[in-house]
Amino acid sequence: MKYFSDFERLSKEVRLQALIIIVLLGVVLVEGILLYRASTQRTVIVVPPKVEKEFWVSGNTLSRAYLEQVAIYLADSLVSVSPQTVDSAIDRIMPFLTTEPQQLKEIRGEFLLYAKSVKDNDWYQVFYPMKVIINDKHQKIAVQGMLRKMTGDIYVGQEQKTVEFIYEIRGGRLYITGVKF
Repeated sequence: MKYFSDFERLSKEVRLQALIIIVLLGVVLVEGILLYRASTQRTVIVVPPKVEKEFWVSGNTLSRAYLEQVAIYLADSLVSVSPQTVDSAIDRIMPFLTTEPQQLKEIRGEFLLYAKSVKDNDWYQVFYPMKVIINDKHQKIAVQGMLRKMTGDIYVGQEQKTVEFIYEIRGGRLYITGVKF
């Protein structure tokens, strides 16, 4: 009799331990899946130095507030320049540009022409952004505003200016793939 009661007790213990092992195996499996998803869905967000509105990033979707703030920062950095600051202004926006070599080469070529024009004409410009238009369908952001120019000590005038950015979102990150002044 004692033999059967010890055998039953050991049998119950083995079943309980088997159940515990299965539950722990399930927990480890779920934890592994969650860690894998967390490591593959890592997002790098490049923000302008001054964030004025709350924004969010979810997968490959960016809030309109983020797009507006980045577009205003980029437009102001590109257009509010002088002969002495144009090169550093272009350097400041490089983290926002695409990593595709052909597109980057085209954008850099446009920037070099722009910087040469600012230096050759001795332009001192200030851009006042007034309106941001986001076209999600065509992935374009247009920043409209007033541009005031001086050359040396002479006031040249002011004009309406629109700076358009073509963008794409890869891995939750915004990349500028084209710029039109």
